[in-house]
Amino acid sequence: MKNTIQKLKPALLLNVVVFIVGTIANTYFALLATGYIATMLSIYFIGNKIQDHVVKIGYVWVTKWSVFIVFLVLSGIYLPSVFLYSLAMFVVFNLSVNPSELFVKKEAQL
Repeated sequence: MKNTIQKLKPALLLNVVVFIVGTIANTYFALLATGYIATMLSIYFIGNKIQDHVVKIGYVWVTKWSVFIVFLVLSGIYLPSVFLYSLAMFVVFNLSVNPSELFVKKEAQL
């Protein structure tokens, strides 16, 4: 777990910087970014309820990239001034957060 936190520190710092700069550029960016993070965390939470690991990984992968596309389209249509900030933040988040590390691991029972 400590290794995971060490790997996420630069990504978290980059996300915070992009969040601050994007919010300065357009205050509605804060709503968009917060909505994206909340949606992604809910996807991971729902994915954690799925028992089959193959289905779980498939579900999380398909939904996280679908949400990525939907939020980028929304930012491109309604907030074009912060589209690049959205793109940067969403890509960093999607590539840095590995949902398989967030899933609760249970030991095999004999």
